[in-house]
Amino acid sequence: MMLWGLSWTNAKIVGNYGEASLMMFWRFLFATLAFTPVVFLSGDTFNINRTSFRYVLINAIFMTSYNYFYFKGTQIGLAGTGGILVTTLNPIFTALFATLFFHEALPQKNIIGLLLGLLGGGIIMRLWSIDANALIQSGNLFFLFASLSWAIVTLNTSFSKGTISFIPFSFWCFLLSSIISFPIAIHEPIMVIFTFDGIFWLNMMLLSIGAMAYGTSIYFLASVRLGAHSASAFIFTVPITAMGFAMIFLDEMITLSTIIGGILTMSAVYLINKK
Repeated sequence: MMLWGLSWTNAKIVGNYGEASLMMFWRFLFATLAFTPVVFLSGDTFNINRTSFRYVLINAIFMTSYNYFYFKGTQIGLAGTGGILVTTLNPIFTALFATLFFHEALPQKNIIGLLLGLLGGGIIMRLWSIDANALIQSGNLFFLFASLSWAIVTLNTSFSKGTISFIPFSFWCFLLSSIISFPIAIHEPIMVIFTFDGIFWLNMMLLSIGAMAYGTSIYFLASVRLGAHSASAFIFTVPITAMGFAMIFLDEMITLSTIIGGILTMSAVYLINKK
């Protein structure tokens, strides 16, 4: 989760070098290459059956959409705000989708948590003071779409339990995501990244190997072992680190509305996941 918190700063820096589609493709490809030896060392097989492939395909589609919105949001918006907004709304949307589409029980504390979380998200986005164009220009609309995408990834991963080991599952998700994202990036100069400086490569490797190949695969394991609700609760720690890293490395100032909204949404995550 600390690597995920740092990744918002990494994405902001990497986004200065090229379009979101280009950064997204290379992030998936590097994560795939980095994770391939893990499959061999773990003794798992690369084989995948039809049922597992359906889960992988759904994950790949929404991981691709998440990463596109993630990079677009950080390119034009604040990394600290994105790290707070996306990672606090994700478990809230996860609980909401589980209730609406899979008819999971919704205790009173969860209802309060969902309302509290949505209120906190609205405060972070300052919905009372911006119009639709400002919502896009601030990057907050992209952050909102990113959060919705990752909630689907979380639920889908938890449903894959018993169909495939999390290690080959992670590998195939990364590989298929890179394949899906390639046509989106094809209009960009694909090989231009090899002319970039060391700052780009440091941040890209942290994004690809640290936050994705390691961090995301561990999150997949948690989703399978603990369930979607409990796994998403660990994202509770990301807003604090995302805000901290953005202040240290990007000199971003965190507004009072972001702090108040962040406290409300983190309180919502606590309520939703409280026994």
